[in-house]
Amino acid sequence: MFTQPLPLTLIPAAPETLRRMQEDPYWRTRETVFQLLLHYTLIESYGKFVRHQVPYPFVTPEMARPGAASATKEHALHNTCLLTLLDAPLPDKLRKHFRCHEGNRVNRENIADVAPDLPDLDHYRDLHRDASHAGFTSLLRMLLPLDYSLLIQNTGNTDPTSKRMELSNFHVRIERLTDNALRNLGIHLNYLERSLYERGDSFIETLERKFFEYYNFYHNAGGRRAAAAHAAQLLFREKLPGTIFVASQQDRRLTLLTTSGKDQRTQVEQFFFIKIQDRDFADLVAFGRDNGKNIEQDYLIYPNKNSGLAILRVEYEHTATSQPNVPARLREAETIREKWLRLKNESLIPLVPDEIDRIDFSFVYRNQKEKTC
Repeated sequence: MFTQPLPLTLIPAAPETLRRMQEDPYWRTRETVFQLLLHYTLIESYGKFVRHQVPYPFVTPEMARPGAASATKEHALHNTCLLTLLDAPLPDKLRKHFRCHEGNRVNRENIADVAPDLPDLDHYRDLHRDASHAGFTSLLRMLLPLDYSLLIQNTGNTDPTSKRMELSNFHVRIERLTDNALRNLGIHLNYLERSLYERGDSFIETLERKFFEYYNFYHNAGGRRAAAAHAAQLLFREKLPGTIFVASQQDRRLTLLTTSGKDQRTQVEQFFFIKIQDRDFADLVAFGRDNGKNIEQDYLIYPNKNSGLAILRVEYEHTATSQPNVPARLREAETIREKWLRLKNESLIPLVPDEIDRIDFSFVYRNQKEKTC
């Protein structure tokens, strides 16, 4: 582990964030879904590795660096998810991409057709689809192991007092030609004028790599991660507010892709397990004691006297070369090879709902910094 002392600081939740979670059903639902998926994809997955006596494949600092995602094998013990949370009704124009029909609406009959022996199906009620209902998390938890992709959408309107966030569909296929996604992104960022092929095959190959780098995915990502990238781009293209949650057996992290609805930008966050041990552990516990935080209870799992596991949140931001240039003009082809992401911040997140403060924690580049000291 690291040897330099940790420069630790608290990162309190912003008042605006707390207000949104209290007043807006979309943000409340987002937090509920996030907490459930964090437990399902990371904590429960780790428990499965422990029970099967298989070493857990931790994400290394090198793997977490912007644009450095690499191919790894799939780890069958790791739980996966793909969920789209949309703060609007799904527009008709997107229904050809998000395949939602009567046959995959969330109801007892449709679920029974797919999995008649699904545990807890006898307890299902239509009211549980409503994110404000006490049975919502049980329904979501019941469907997660079964499903490939879920959709939660606002079936009310934009007024927070009349929003209704509903788990509306399961087995949602997200279908889109990668060529269309590349062309749209290339034009949006002023790397292309009209045609995907106007700069040749080599440029297309580079643009495809950068398309996945935009979301900090492996350049040839498939399955859920490819679907998540397509979904996020469709939302930001239409300026729809929403969040894509995705976790795969290859990258062992929970990724959140958030579109604001106000502009064509996407926030990229990733969450994964790291080991805290030796001096870092002592520094963290002492920091908690000095700041009224119970680190071992609220921020660590499986703690002992000198180590524990924590979940690191890494937020990335897009560089100038992955944003539209102003004034808009065609970019030089060579600039596409520059980095599209940079690290914005890192922090340890609390593992209990009652705790809201994050702790600034250097992980991704800390090893490099120490080698140059």
